Amino acid sequence: MTIYGLGEVMLRYTPPDYSLLKNAHTFDVQVGGAELNTLISLSSFGHPTEMITVLPEHELAKIPLQKMAQSKIGTRNIKYREGRLGTYYLEESFGFRSSKVIYDRQHSTFAEFEATLFDIEQMQAGDYFVITGITLAVNSMLRNNIITLLTQIKARGAHIVFDINYRSNLWDKEVAKATVESILPLVDVLLFGKMDATHLLSLNSEIDSMETCARTIQDHYHIPMLASSNRDIVASTLQGVILQGDTFITGEIYPYQVLNRIGAGDAFMSGIIHGLIEQYPIEDTLGFATKCAVLQHTTKEDALSCQVDEVLNLAQYAGSLKR
Repeated sequence: MTIYGLGEVMLRYTPPDYSLLKNAHTFDVQVGGAELNTLISLSSFGHPTEMITVLPEHELAKIPLQKMAQSKIGTRNIKYREGRLGTYYLEESFGFRSSKVIYDRQHSTFAEFEATLFDIEQMQAGDYFVITGITLAVNSMLRNNIITLLTQIKARGAHIVFDINYRSNLWDKEVAKATVESILPLVDVLLFGKMDATHLLSLNSEIDSMETCARTIQDHYHIPMLASSNRDIVASTLQGVILQGDTFITGEIYPYQVLNRIGAGDAFMSGIIHGLIEQYPIEDTLGFATKCAVLQHTTKEDALSCQVDEVLNLAQYAGSLKR
């Protein structure tokens, strides 16, 4: 069993000490990308992983390659082309000031991705394939190639895990809606937020509960499992929810402090996949995933990299000095 992730690998530039982008003189650099973030976590949990992407043929590509080597992520499906590496810039939130993200990934090497770059024959029944809406937003050619690829993957008996992860600053809402709707019937595990149900898919209203939203999406697209990390920004709490078949579970509420807001959803997704692979009971899968998201808020990198025991011991060691 192998977990594959297809997506753009980017560099994230962040001004230090909560500085504004317009005042920045230096930047901290991190390796990012939703699918890669998820694989980093799963690899640290001990699962075989393979990244599918396209990188440029120059020195900057060595930064993510070193990160993948450190994380023991397979790179045999990475292709190299002339071009540029996608980037994004993060202005961190502080107090009442919201965070700001600026993407700069037009004409990157990944934007020219072709489905034929991935050898579908290597995928086997029982493998997992991870993709997010951030990847689908790159351009229309890539979207069409990925939809074709997902159809082939589904036919081979692999599990498709999809995080809608809609970003209004990346693509047009109507294009996003049509694309996501075409993919959902192929999905085995869906990660979504309430805004995805109410604003993008337009299946629910703001007054609907997360359970109602999950069941409505399930009824429309016949998805076996749906999960969400329900975050209350005002109260600084996380509470995951999960729907599998007819069983809906609301998880424990976890308070958290934010060192970093990036990657918590990716960490949550990695926890769901880990629970499925290890055949955890559904409530334990949700609990593990929620703890992953909480832990990610305590790191400075885009991806959570820790051992399974560190996640399981979150409540036991919260705020203490472990000796």
